[in-house]
Amino acid sequence: MTRKGMSRAGGFTLMEAMVATMILGLVLVSVLAITSQSYRYLSDIRLTARSSQVLQQKMEDIRLLSWSQVQSLPATFTDPNDTEEIFTGGIAMSPYDSYNGATTVAKVTLTVTWANQSGQVRTNKLSSLVSSGGLNKYIF
Repeated sequence: MTRKGMSRAGGFTLMEAMVATMILGLVLVSVLAITSQSYRYLSDIRLTARSSQVLQQKMEDIRLLSWSQVQSLPATFTDPNDTEEIFTGGIAMSPYDSYNGATTVAKVTLTVTWANQSGQVRTNKLSSLVSSGGLNKYIF
């Protein structure tokens, strides 16, 4: 057989195979980076949602207290269901309305703080008004 009669075998050259491998590597690295970022974002969303639940539960507990108990609330709180101690909570009260020099309505602001996976400190707040003639007079 002469050279002209031989058909050229189909296939990739070494350079083409290396370029294809590099492109595939870049795609895989990009997918892994996006997956990692998505996981961190999802984790942050879950912690934020859980902090909202902690705040709502504590506020419901406060609404059921008597007025004297509300007046003597500690400055900090913890969630009994937070076994890993992720969240730290704070309570701030300020007079909102008064009658004859006595506070009848107080603004209660709850704050929950936690650190995400990146170590950034995050905060969530919830405020509500609590009155001296609150829910406790209707329930108990």
